[in-house]
Amino acid sequence: MRKNILIFGHTDATQFIDISNQYTRIFAKEFFEVTVVYLASAPDKLNTKKHLSDHVIYLGEKNKSTRGLKIAAIQKMLYLYRQKKFDLVICHRYQPMYVMLCVAQFCQIPAAIFIMHELNVFKKIRRKISVAFLWQKNMILAGVSNAVRDNMRRHIWRIPAEKIITLYNAIDHERMEPTLLNQKEACEQLHLSKDDFIFGTIGRLAKAKDHLTLIKAFAAIELLCPKAKLVILGEGEERTILKQTIESLNLTHKVIMPGFIPDAFRLMKALDIFILSSIQEAFGRVLLEAMLAKIPIIANHIHGIPEVVGQTGILIEAKNPIILAEKMLELYNMNHTERMQQGEQGYNRAIEVFSINRFSDTFWQLPLIKQCEALL
Repeated sequence: MRKNILIFGHTDATQFIDISNQYTRIFAKEFFEVTVVYLASAPDKLNTKKHLSDHVIYLGEKNKSTRGLKIAAIQKMLYLYRQKKFDLVICHRYQPMYVMLCVAQFCQIPAAIFIMHELNVFKKIRRKISVAFLWQKNMILAGVSNAVRDNMRRHIWRIPAEKIITLYNAIDHERMEPTLLNQKEACEQLHLSKDDFIFGTIGRLAKAKDHLTLIKAFAAIELLCPKAKLVILGEGEERTILKQTIESLNLTHKVIMPGFIPDAFRLMKALDIFILSSIQEAFGRVLLEAMLAKIPIIANHIHGIPEVVGQTGILIEAKNPIILAEKMLELYNMNHTERMQQGEQGYNRAIEVFSINRFSDTFWQLPLIKQCEALL
C-alpha cells in the first residue's frame, strides 16, 4: 500500500506548480501517492494537467476567507486528512501552514514540513503567537534560502534553531530544458530581430522588482549600444508608472513590454543578458531559468540571490542605476565567446547545485524524514 503525501500550497501560480512538481518528483510512484491541494485557487483543467501528482484539489477559498481564523479551510482540510491519513504534510507559504497547524491539533500528523518562500513572514505578532502556540515536535520550518532561514530564526519564537532549515528550490532540467525555444524561435515570438542585442528580465511588474532602476540604467547606455533593446516580460501594478517613465526618457522604440506570457521561461534564449534588479528576493527562481538557458546574469547582491548565482554571474549594489549601466555596457562590449563562457558556468552551477537529484538527496537525509517511521 502506497504512503500518502500532501503538498499544500496557496495558489496554482506557475511557479508554485513547478514547486509542487519539484516535490512530487522525489516520491517514487510505486511507494507514494501524492495529493496537491491549493487553498485559494479555483479548479483549472489546464493547470491540473501540468501537475505530476496523483491528485489535484482546489479549495477555492476567497481572499476574505483565507484571512483571520480560516475556519472553512480548516474544516475542509480536517475532512480530507481524516479521509487520506497523510503520512507526510508539506506546506508552502504561511496560510497553508497555519491551516495544517490547526488540523494537527485534532489529528496526529506523523511529520510536517512548512516551507516559506518570502522574507519577513513571521514579523507580525499574531503569526509569532500562532506558531509558538500550535507548534509540535514532529514539524520543521524551511526557508528557500539561507537568507530566509536566518530571517525566520530572528523573528520566530519557541522553535529551536535546528528545526529551522534551508531547502533550496530546484530546477527540473530534464523536463524543462527540452522545452526552451532556440534563439531564432524565441526572437520571432517576441517580434525581435536576430540583429538586436537584448537585455531582458522576467517577473511581476512590482515595486520589489525595481524595474525603474533597470530602465534608468538602460537609458544611460542606450546611445552607446545602438543594437540594444530592453525587454521586460511580465504584468503587474507598476505597468503604468513604468510606461510613463519609458515615454519620458524617449525609449518607447527601445524598451519592449509584452505583458504576461505563460511559460515565459521558454523564451529565455531570446535574451543576450538577463538582469534581475529586485530589491527583495528570497531566492530568485527565475535566475535558475536563465542559468538553464545559458544566459549571462547581472543581479543585485541581496538576500537569497548570491546563494543562487554564486560566482557565475555579476552581482552589484541594489538601486544603483550607474553601476548597473556600467555592467550592462561591459557585457555589451564583451565578445560572444566570453559571454558564452559565463552562460556555461551558470548552467553548470544550476545542474550541480539545484537539480532535482541534488534536492532529493538533501530531502531524504533530513533527520525528520529519516526518523519518521510512517515513511520508512
